[in-house]
Amino acid sequence: MKENVVAFVVARLSSSRLPKKHLKKIGNKDLIDWTILNVKKSELVNKIVIATTNEENNKPLVNAAKKHNIEIFLYDGDINDVVGRLTKAAFEYNADIPILISGDCPLIYAPSLDKLIEKMLENRELDYVGFCKRNNKPAIHEGMGVYRKKCWELADIISDKPNLREHQFPIVYLKPDMFKAECIYDDKIFYELKHRISVDTLADLEFMNVVYSELDSKKKEFNLKNTVELLIEKPYIMNLNRDVHQIKLDEKQKKALFVVKNSGNLELFFNLAYDLTKRGVGVRFYSQNKDITETAEKRGFGITDNLSEKTFDLKITDSD
Repeated sequence: MKENVVAFVVARLSSSRLPKKHLKKIGNKDLIDWTILNVKKSELVNKIVIATTNEENNKPLVNAAKKHNIEIFLYDGDINDVVGRLTKAAFEYNADIPILISGDCPLIYAPSLDKLIEKMLENRELDYVGFCKRNNKPAIHEGMGVYRKKCWELADIISDKPNLREHQFPIVYLKPDMFKAECIYDDKIFYELKHRISVDTLADLEFMNVVYSELDSKKKEFNLKNTVELLIEKPYIMNLNRDVHQIKLDEKQKKALFVVKNSGNLELFFNLAYDLTKRGVGVRFYSQNKDITETAEKRGFGITDNLSEKTFDLKITDSD
């Protein structure tokens, strides 16, 4: 019997470091457009579904689904329960092999994804398939995982702490004895470099746009293979986001609030905010001056009406 392979694109528009990041432009398309279009190149994925939460600020993702003629799953449960959201989505769409796709990874490479799916289709006993290391080097891929539905079911049951539920099935890697997993080797090109290819900050977005421009100038497709070849040729491009901090599983993310009265301080504050996001800090701007908040949004930062001291770990205020 043919198994149903469903790719779930995980996305929310409330990222603390880069709000609405899935709708940010990389070249001539939104980030999430690239993600979806690259998954569509898979020869083995039967259906693509955006998996998000049923919050008002996520409604633009409904339009993204319509634009690409794919479906969207709006989860009514805890907005931070990623494990619960995806497990319920897998049941809703009867996914024998649910594929986890991070919506902030525009360089999903379909030929590599299909290699993982092929391995899963060959062996019904497997719970998870990933890429093996070569010479102790991991493959550069990010943001895609190939599982079997029973794996997500078990993970849902045993993920009993908030930090295990807020991320994309970390329990599978923390308790390998409970899951049957195998790894396969990808092409050697994908082991040549170790660099982040997800978008969590403005620095990551800047990196992606430089890569896009460089490839476009060479009339090359914006994909992972071409990106790796470009970075081998021009490694200095990686300096743009090399020092972005990857938030760890057990790490509590800090938040900073910029209270701005004087527009003359904006550029200084923007530079500081940019640096803080690279260090893993979520940033919001507050001002009673609408022009200031609009400028902050245009620069890619989030704004807030909440001035609660308890909400923010760091509060930075300018003078009149």
